[in-house]
Amino acid sequence: MDPLPPLASILEDLNGPQREAVRTTKGPVLLIAGPGAGKTLTLVRRTLHLITAQLADPSEIVLCTFTEKAALEIRDRLRSGAAAIGVDTDLTGLKTGTIHGICNEFVEQHRHLTPLGNGFEVLDELTQSLFLFEHFDEIVGTPENGRYLGRWGTKWTAIAGIQRYLDKITEELIDISRLKASGDSFLSHVAAACSAYEAALVEENRVDFAHLQRYFLDLLDDPEVGPAIQASTRYVMVDEYQDTNYIQERVLDRLSEAHGNLCVVGDEDQALYRFRGATVRNILEFPLSHPGARTIKLTTNYRSHERIVDAYNKFMSSADWSNTGGASFRFDKSIEPNPHVEYPDFPSVFSVWGTTKRDEANRVADLVRFLGEHQVIEDYSQVALLLHSVRSEHSGPYLEALGLPRVWFR
Repeated sequence: MDPLPPLASILEDLNGPQREAVRTTKGPVLLIAGPGAGKTLTLVRRTLHLITAQLADPSEIVLCTFTEKAALEIRDRLRSGAAAIGVDTDLTGLKTGTIHGICNEFVEQHRHLTPLGNGFEVLDELTQSLFLFEHFDEIVGTPENGRYLGRWGTKWTAIAGIQRYLDKITEELIDISRLKASGDSFLSHVAAACSAYEAALVEENRVDFAHLQRYFLDLLDDPEVGPAIQASTRYVMVDEYQDTNYIQERVLDRLSEAHGNLCVVGDEDQALYRFRGATVRNILEFPLSHPGARTIKLTTNYRSHERIVDAYNKFMSSADWSNTGGASFRFDKSIEPNPHVEYPDFPSVFSVWGTTKRDEANRVADLVRFLGEHQVIEDYSQVALLLHSVRSEHSGPYLEALGLPRVWFR
């Protein structure tokens, strides 16, 4: 028997919406991927289809993941997936990585058009804090009335505070000159700190994640280099789009501008990183900001028990997600359990409550002990306890009930 054509092999074990996602290759595409919906599988198969159908060379595809671990996983699955269908195309040219990593790759290639010198160092969150400590006096200055910039009482609280402002200014593309002219004393000082910080970065040939993205956006706006980068990028795919920020939205839009083939994957229900500057607005407004975008919903959950799926749907539908000022705060969707699985009959979702925090904590501890003693779990590490906060007033009763020291969460 002749082997299956590449597309038939790519599609054969996918469900309907996943197949549609793989075969939809023109223009902007929004994949709303619920929990356990096989989004990585879909991205892998879509990428293989683009290559085997000769819609793009691997070097013309950018595939952005949220973490380096996810990038490594998707590279491995692409290689094994290609081998399984007999495709021996060299995939090394495929640009796969975090958005920061992709930006770094392009900035490295065109470093002469940026303020960076050879061998520049990229600062992560920790090394950025240490850099601010090293240059504290020139960036933050001396305290007035015992407080730095009128807000923070110690150097490290000032560093933690100013770091958020510095990142936000760059990520939101805020004009520093407008901050200086705002008439607000604090904002004027923050603007001055930002200018001093940027000068120190250039002086020491360093760059943080936010400025790395800014440099790449500047390259895309360059009248000579920008069009060349855009022309050589036929397809852009982005995972976890609900956790992107404003500058990342701009970078991805500009990168895919020449061919218009931007596919974003995410789930507004799983937006977790707003505290780090991410905005769920990016995914909610994607159909509005990208006219003609195709929206495909991956709603079959292959991971969870059907009762968990049912509880999830009931919980999400209990809230009002309407927005009189624009796009709804949630896409209209309902998650379904895997229809091809016969689920065991056990209480996969239930509530535990008590008259006080301590009573509730004791009940939770009793449940955990029951699971262990009756070998429902093999090890207590299989239990995760999510609390409102790890502060002592919230975690203390649970730690005591479970026989754990209070320093356990530190």
